[in-house]
Amino acid sequence: MRLKESLLLRDLDKTLAIAGAIFSLILIAYLGREFGRAIYLLIGVLALISCLLWLAIRRSHTLEFHLFESRTLTVFCATCFFGLYTLSVLSVHFRPELYERPLLYFALTALMAGVIAYEIFASGRQHTSLILIQILLLGISIAWSQLLLFPSLLGVDPWYHSAFTSRIIEESVIPDGYPYSKLPLFHLMIAGTSLTASLPYKFAAMVSVSLVQIICNTIFVFLIGNYLFKNRQIGLLAALLVIIANHHISMSYWSIPNAFAAIFISVALYLLFPRFKERSYSTSAILYTMALAPIILTHTITAVCMAILLFVTWGTLAFYHLFNATEHRISLIIPISFTLAMLAWWTYASDTIGVLTDLIRSEFSIDFFVKTPEDLRGYGAFIPLGEQLFNNLGMFLFFAFSFIGIFYMISRKGSYLTSAMAWIAVVPLVVGFFPLISRHTLIEERWWYFAQILLSIPLAVAIFTVETWKTKNRNALHLFAPLFVVVLTFLMILSPPANADNLLFSPNSHIRYSPTVAELESVTTLIAKWDGPIKTDEYLAGSRRFQYPQISAFCKEIYSHDYVALKNQVVLIRKDTVGKPFKFFSSIYKLDYDLNMKLNEQGFSQIYDSNSVNGYRG
Repeated sequence: MRLKESLLLRDLDKTLAIAGAIFSLILIAYLGREFGRAIYLLIGVLALISCLLWLAIRRSHTLEFHLFESRTLTVFCATCFFGLYTLSVLSVHFRPELYERPLLYFALTALMAGVIAYEIFASGRQHTSLILIQILLLGISIAWSQLLLFPSLLGVDPWYHSAFTSRIIEESVIPDGYPYSKLPLFHLMIAGTSLTASLPYKFAAMVSVSLVQIICNTIFVFLIGNYLFKNRQIGLLAALLVIIANHHISMSYWSIPNAFAAIFISVALYLLFPRFKERSYSTSAILYTMALAPIILTHTITAVCMAILLFVTWGTLAFYHLFNATEHRISLIIPISFTLAMLAWWTYASDTIGVLTDLIRSEFSIDFFVKTPEDLRGYGAFIPLGEQLFNNLGMFLFFAFSFIGIFYMISRKGSYLTSAMAWIAVVPLVVGFFPLISRHTLIEERWWYFAQILLSIPLAVAIFTVETWKTKNRNALHLFAPLFVVVLTFLMILSPPANADNLLFSPNSHIRYSPTVAELESVTTLIAKWDGPIKTDEYLAGSRRFQYPQISAFCKEIYSHDYVALKNQVVLIRKDTVGKPFKFFSSIYKLDYDLNMKLNEQGFSQIYDSNSVNGYRG
């Protein structure tokens, strides 16, 4: 039986687009009733628009990607890019605020992305390497420009990984009894770089895992897009979209094992597609093992994602083989072997299987990961709507607009391989989205990171499809793609996940995720003069507790107003926690009073003032 003989499956893209439009309407009604927040309605509205737009496009679009090539325009675009790049570096160097990149930097970066997008349309095959270099430079600039602003690490989790890596270096062995004792590949790579190049942890992480992540995700997304569509322009645009994706940016400076392990997903998928079908079975097995084994040895969430994607790949190709008698498919041995190896490692070499069991018993409750009291979790509803919209619009556009590319890839204009890639790309988005709207959790941000890597290819297809819709002149100026990329880039790089320093558009919903020199020196000064316990906010305490165990967070005392429990301790109040949101328990929250005034009212004496940090003793 051939696929085209099925009335339902003959135009699968049309069927799913209609179903998607209906589901979007249901989703709008459900989200409006259950959450009552306008920002959630935007998800359904954008998805509905994408479904309707595809239904309009598919009837009148030839879906051919034959575009003009101009060496002159390519050289002009490359010159503009490097000129803008130089200006962006100078804007950071001469920034008016020490710990904040100026708005000019973000505007220049968005323009650089738009220039690259236009260059992709105008360039010939001989310019592929030049464009890839520009994309890599853009990715390094976005991530490292904020890393170099601060004297120490960015983020929350990197402080733990820094401490664990330091122990490996000091003891020359992997210490037992830690969560990553049996998942050490990330830490070993940084430790090796640190020892070889005599670099501190921060810079060792930058030139190893961060740089490898930017390079590998860029190159392999390009290779997959180029192979699936035999079109390097789709591959190049997909690579650019990965670099500007906000969660990919976050994982580029917030270096953690989860982010590093994800680079092997695109590598494994590239090998699983019939790219190496001419190789022998043993050679293929070695390549697959080299791509898949590091995932198991690095992070559990990425391993689960890879296992799911392998089964989806097998199932999709088996389905098309059944209906179309295609000769390309993968053996069921691959996903089964990977899953068994993953479970065996979790069971016998680490305690991950126990954690997974506890998570299942909790029914994936949000309380398993979020320790914030329930009455404080509704803070997000009080953030101004405009700010919520700015924070989320870029990511929502990225995901919703990629549906157009998904529909193209599963249509008759696509192939069994593009269909497989479409289903693969959707999986992480589904896993990350539905627990969120059902008030459960699977650490959604990690799955959105996977989704942005994989959905960059459908999104590139969507942009090309809309760009060339009703355009018969192949020499026409293609402006939709550059303009769309400029807007998307600006929204993405200024959103909270991608932006650790400039809080201009997110003053009520974002915090600075790195201590300043003054804050670090305040802690050092007080540690030298006081050997008792020190209380401070959750972020500063979390970043310092691995070096100074006497430091802990005052969240419980402040939440319960139990100031008596803070007596005979030194309490540090950062300027950034007064009248601003800060990390409170495991969430972001803004107090409606001044902590300095409250401690004064409770009889605490001010013993320290550095303009950035105030110290009190009860």
